[in-house]
Amino acid sequence: MERIILDVDSAGDDILAVLFAAASPHLKLEGVTTVAGAAGGIDQVTNVVLNTLTLAGREDIPVAAGAWRPILGNSKADMEAPVHFEKRLAQRFGDRLKEFNPPAPQPTHKPIGQHAVDFIIDTARAAPGEITLVTTGPPTNAAMALIQEPELTKLLKRLIVLGGTFATPGNMTPVSEYNIWADPEAARTVLNAEIDKILVPLDVCEDNRAATSMLTRDDLADMHAAAGDNPVVAMISRVFPIYIDIWREFFGLVGFPMDDVITVALAFAPDLCTMTEPLFVDVVLDGRIARGQTVAYRGRQILPGGGPKTTRIATGIDGRRFLSIFKETIARYERAGAAA
Repeated sequence: MERIILDVDSAGDDILAVLFAAASPHLKLEGVTTVAGAAGGIDQVTNVVLNTLTLAGREDIPVAAGAWRPILGNSKADMEAPVHFEKRLAQRFGDRLKEFNPPAPQPTHKPIGQHAVDFIIDTARAAPGEITLVTTGPPTNAAMALIQEPELTKLLKRLIVLGGTFATPGNMTPVSEYNIWADPEAARTVLNAEIDKILVPLDVCEDNRAATSMLTRDDLADMHAAAGDNPVVAMISRVFPIYIDIWREFFGLVGFPMDDVITVALAFAPDLCTMTEPLFVDVVLDGRIARGQTVAYRGRQILPGGGPKTTRIATGIDGRRFLSIFKETIARYERAGAAA
């Protein structure tokens, strides 16, 4: 069983990732840490996680609130753009948007009284070589932990990072993916660290070449039809049709990409994805269009540069196997099955 800390920014697929990690028989979710990102400020992000764990019946899993802003970030207007994204969709989807990133209700329990960075460091110190840190939002907490505790590269088992793009167009600029773009300085710190890493880019998530890994209305219907008394399936069936429709109509994808869940699944099933050999991956910090671009050192260049070859980049995915694992895991929330 793999022991993980899951660091999230509570966008739609982060919710699915938390539910997946909390129920997987292959994972021990040591805690969830939160970072401001696509879903909004740190209070919103943290409350979404707390409510999600209540739905899962896993209020025993500690939640630690973390970075409320990036190390540097971009302009205020640009940083707020993802949160205001739904305003551009209001005319098309109207009242249906009420299920898309709504304000989180007040949770029934609270986060622990420890910052996410300290939680990451202390958990890794208590179990050296056993903890995998999985980041599915901006990697600010991970970078701050690496800066605060240089020995973390030896204490963690590995890092699995959702972010970047190489062949697929970016979703923030033509060459930049949101998680890396939101905090490029943090991303550079993480990707330059001398620790075994897997990088999960848009290429294997938000690209129709990975269509078999995407959640569709057919998948929702199948899950709902197979469920008896499963509160998690009921929530997914109610909330996620709008996500599927937005990603189909705005981004031109055949379904809702499961970026965050894929990233979590690689903690125990890395063979779900084909990967490169370990490479050095850097992040562009300059300019506006290229800021946040991930650059892999794949060949030999005349100008000096480069760094530790510690990052394997996911390049393909067995989508059907992944979705099967996801559905089987979510089915574990079946109340009748648990009682039996």
